[in-house]
This record gives sequence, structure tokens and C-alpha cells, in this order.
Amino acid sequence: MSLTPVRNLQLHNQIERVLHAPGNYRGGILEMAIVIDRTYGREAVRVMCADIIESCKKQSDIFRNVRLNMVMWGEKEICTQTVASTYIQMGTFFDDYEPEDADDAKSTEELMEYLKKFHSRSKLILIVAPDKERFHSVAEPDRLKQAMTPFLKQKVVMIYPEEIEAGIRLFM
Repeated sequence: MSLTPVRNLQLHNQIERVLHAPGNYRGGILEMAIVIDRTYGREAVRVMCADIIESCKKQSDIFRNVRLNMVMWGEKEICTQTVASTYIQMGTFFDDYEPEDADDAKSTEELMEYLKKFHSRSKLILIVAPDKERFHSVAEPDRLKQAMTPFLKQKVVMIYPEEIEAGIRLFM
């Protein structure tokens, strides 16, 4: 699934909102994270991530030299790899990628706690998830709000197959 021109514009608007949030990115090398829900199929995630990187690079020069953290959100663990954005664009990063069952994935609360603990330095966090309903089904809303406070709610952009939305919507 690739980004249509409308979804590309939505992504640009969300990224601009994040980069211009008070207390966020003000120059220098940008550090960002792309979170992949492991329930996504290999080819879909390969195309989606390549389109996201291409869209970001077209949007602004700050994405030319970016420190990119790929966070894999799966059933057993959440792990991070730092990679070059061109590696994602070529698609070779996903050669060893294997999709997992949606029923056993870690919860949204666990993901946000992990991001707060290990990726709070990132100025932009893009979450690529195939199922909005599963992502929004939160068992412990207070735990989620605690994990997203004070800064994650402003840095997160969620990308679903049908829409792109700000992280603050998950917070509310």
C-alpha cells in the first residue's frame, strides 16, 4: 500500500505540526523513529515505509541527514535498530521481516511506555499500524496517558491504511 497524494499531504501536515510544536525540533540533526506493528505483511510495510521516507525527504532538507530508529512492535518483544533511511527506501531492511499474529502483540500501553523510556529524544515518531481499532483498544487509559505525558502526545503520528492522525487523538 503506497501513499496517495492526499495521504501524502496529510502526512506532511502532521509532520509540520510535530516539528513546530513548542519545545520540539529546533535545528541540527533530526532523530526520528518509525514504529512497525509486526502484524503488517512484509510487502505492505516495505512499500509504506519507503513511501514515508521518500515523502519526508521531499518535504524538507532536515530529513536528508536523519538518525532513523526502526522499532519493531511484536508479540514477544519490542526492539529497535538504527538504520540508514536509504536502506529502508531500497526495501532490503525488510528481507528478514516476518509478520506475527495480531492476537499476541504487546499492548499499546506497553509500546508507549517503551517509546517514552527509549525514544523520548526522537523529535518525530511515526507509528505504522494496519488496524486502527486494535491500536485504539486500550485496557488501561490512565497508564497510556501517563506514558504519553509530557511529550509523546505531541511527537506521535499514527499511520493507518485508511487515515493518518495525530498522537493527541490517542491521548484523548
